[in-house]
Amino acid sequence: LKTPGGELEAALNIVSAIENSSIPVIGFVYPTGSYAWSAGTLVLLSTTIAAMAPSTVIGSCQPVEINPITGQEIFINESKILNAISQYFVEVAEFRGRNATFAHDCVFYNTNLGPHEALRYGVINFIANDIPSLLSEINGSTINGVTYYVVDPVITYYQPGIGFQVYEALANSVIQNLLSGLGLLLAIIGFATRHYYLAGVGILLLLIPLLIGLPINWLGLALLIIGLAAIAIDVHAGFTTHAALFIIGIILTALGIVLLQPTYTAPSWLIAANQVEARIVLYTLVAFAGGFGGFIAAKVIGIIRTRPLSERLYWPINDVGVAVDDINKDDIGYVKVRGEYWKARALDNVKRGSKVFIVGVEGDVLVVKPLS
Repeated sequence: LKTPGGELEAALNIVSAIENSSIPVIGFVYPTGSYAWSAGTLVLLSTTIAAMAPSTVIGSCQPVEINPITGQEIFINESKILNAISQYFVEVAEFRGRNATFAHDCVFYNTNLGPHEALRYGVINFIANDIPSLLSEINGSTINGVTYYVVDPVITYYQPGIGFQVYEALANSVIQNLLSGLGLLLAIIGFATRHYYLAGVGILLLLIPLLIGLPINWLGLALLIIGLAAIAIDVHAGFTTHAALFIIGIILTALGIVLLQPTYTAPSWLIAANQVEARIVLYTLVAFAGGFGGFIAAKVIGIIRTRPLSERLYWPINDVGVAVDDINKDDIGYVKVRGEYWKARALDNVKRGSKVFIVGVEGDVLVVKPLS
């Protein structure tokens, strides 16, 4: 354990899994210099065998409410909530024969203990420098009437999957602030200059920090839906956004698939039903992504065949603009399209302020006609 704390619901689920486990669970605040505050303390109290490395700390369990928008922390002092959480801590401690007074005080008074105090007051069972020495201490010891033997242990390390690593990166406050700031800037510039595709990209970036509070699977599903929608909109519009929405859609879709990626190489303790469900989800995602990818590829090929690449990415062909000048037939003047000024040759007389339709391009000059 090395954690400043976490969500209460997640901690309660972990505690329930530990208390209902058919095999012993060892909690170890490790390595030296680590800490298991707040929810981490609750998890440690729930373990069958609890241990701490030298120079580690547990405690500070007063519940905190975090504003999902601003990130501001508000300490909860309502007796209804404090009493409920404190009593739960006490019950968890007593279930393992640990010090119930500390369990109560760490919630109400944010009491903290180092390893030697925790051992003296009956909060933990062992102090150890590392995992091998802890297993050696446990071997032959009796805890709550049960004697444990650890013979030739094999240690296997499990790391979070890539989905959880991406989720952790997105949940980083610095990343969220960058996304929010960039999204707001793009939205303002997009609306101010009538480059609405920039505003669309900005809004999508603003949505990501707002969705971070969702569980990882729901966040992945939300990003997948938003990403596919952005791709579909850009393709349907003929890449008039200069592929900005398409690119951000690809990125969001990739993030969504990564967050939804199931653990199909399951460790031995994962029950068979979960493996079957994981494979079903994986195959469904692959089939869906393949089908949608084929649809997008067909659309892209169709667009490329009908319009040159340069026109597709740059020229505002088939757009509607406004004449800045009076332009006589076959003369050149200026028109305004998407907030930008362009030279244009008129196929017919155009009045200033009237709407024009862009039918083509000659060199760097647009070809326009009056919009009927």
